[in-house]
Amino acid sequence: MGVTGVAHVECPACGRAQDVTLVQSINARNEIEAKRALLAGELNALACACGRTTPLFTTMLFVDPDADLYVRVCPDGEAQIAEAVTLFRASGATGRLRVVPSPNALREKVKIIDAGLDDWAIELLKVILLATIGDLERIMLFDRVDHEAGVLHWVLFDETNTQPRPHQSPLAAYARIVATAKAPPATEMQIDRAWAVSAAQALVSGAN
Repeated sequence: MGVTGVAHVECPACGRAQDVTLVQSINARNEIEAKRALLAGELNALACACGRTTPLFTTMLFVDPDADLYVRVCPDGEAQIAEAVTLFRASGATGRLRVVPSPNALREKVKIIDAGLDDWAIELLKVILLATIGDLERIMLFDRVDHEAGVLHWVLFDETNTQPRPHQSPLAAYARIVATAKAPPATEMQIDRAWAVSAAQALVSGAN
């Protein structure tokens, strides 16, 4: 496994203090088990003997050289995200460079790329779907694509963003976005909800 660290944390349920190994880098080509644990939500979690499992947040670099994907997870806010963007630019790295705020955002990125889709088009479609629902604050996460059925599968949370439920949308809507919308430049590393809202507004303005 790649770069790791150790955190001394207390279980929020029982208060027991214990050491937990935190994975801080993953190379998807060589560290298949770490990637599997990430996608399953099992990576960097405190699994206490009392039965409570608590996710832990740490900086992480995810590299998938086969997909030309490089993602930095920056859970400590905007300053850390800005620093990560600067480091990416200074490194001279090329490919799909992304900076995300959480492991959940990383998981979604990996699922999108593994499905052979463009994350910018998925984020743009997500905003459009939420606009039709009438609530841009709802959490909606890409889950998988069914090419045979022509359907995208999502996880859509309720109005309180606590209860997830399955949601579907036509794959054709994604294809229309790819065909008609302008992809972001390679220098854009924060392909997220805020970016998609701005991109959707520009798309509507251009159509008028």
